Formats: sequence, C-alpha cells, structure tokens
Amino acid sequence: MNVGLFLGDICQAPADVICTSTNPHLDLMIGTGGAVRSAGGWAIQEECYKKIREKSNSPDLTFLDPGQAVVTGAGDLPFKGVIHCVAIDSFHNSSAEVIRLCVSNALGEFVQIPDAHTIAFPVFAAGNGQFDFSASLTEICRTLKANWPEQLQEAWFTVYEDFHRRDAEEVIARELGEFQVIVS
Repeated sequence: MNVGLFLGDICQAPADVICTSTNPHLDLMIGTGGAVRSAGGWAIQEECYKKIREKSNSPDLTFLDPGQAVVTGAGDLPFKGVIHCVAIDSFHNSSAEVIRLCVSNALGEFVQIPDAHTIAFPVFAAGNGQFDFSASLTEICRTLKANWPEQLQEAWFTVYEDFHRRDAEEVIARELGEFQVIVS
C-alpha cells in the first residue's frame, strides 16, 4: 500500500484522479471544488449539474445525499477524472459515517475510470463542513485501508494549509505506516 501526503493545491497533486469535498448541490464555488472549477473550467461545473439530474432520476431534484460520489471529466486539468464527494449536508454538517461513505463511493467510481492507478483525496468536511481535521483524516485512512482496490497503486492525501501538516503526518503514520511527502 503506497500512500503519500501532498502539501499544496489538489489541482497539482501527483495523481490520475482527484476528489473534491463538496455540498449536496455540487456547487464548485469554494474549497477543493472551487479550486477544481477555477483551474479546470466551468465545463466541470456544468457536468456536475448534469450528473445530479442523472443520479436523482428527476429534472426537478438538484441535490445528492451526503456520502454520494459522482465522477466528471477534468476539464483543463491533466487528470483522467474528478470524483465529487458530497461530504456535507445542506446545513454544512458532516459525520464519520458520511466521510466513510465518501471514501468507499469514491473508490467505487475510481475503479470505473480506465487506466487510473493513483488517486488524491482532500480531507473531507474539514473546511466548510467544520468536521475535525484529524478525525476526518483518520476515517479516510481507515476506510481506504479496508477497501483498497486492486488497481490502486498509490493514494495521496492533500493538505492545503501548512498548519495541518503535523496533524496529517501523525494520522497517516498511525493509521497506514510509512509514507512520502511532497510539498508543492
């Protein structure tokens, strides 16, 4: 199991596929979603809205349930896809269960992407979801370890804020053992 900590913008992560931590409407305006939309273009946002309509089986529904994940193209970004994970509810709340669902559903989407071997995760709900950073990363690590797909060769945990570096290093070492660090 190869894992790493990437310190910087998820849009520069060394992965085939990246994940966003988003809201039920898949509005890519802030956080990792905002970074992806800014770097990858509005086509990603439009594809998100299309995916909501497809997944909900209704043209009237404009939201997904917490824990769900959908994959879109990467627009102008160099990735094979972007997996958008609904890590919060409409009130910006999250839970350990929602985070576990995000990871397992993201992995389910990941294995459907041809020639994808590496993935980058943000720390779900630790920003606008106001979920505890270390608790979120712990759930991500544990769920990933329990559900590691055969085609996955390397997983990256991305941290944008440098002040979270020590917490991230402690959690990853405790939950998964040795890892590499890249600072962008």
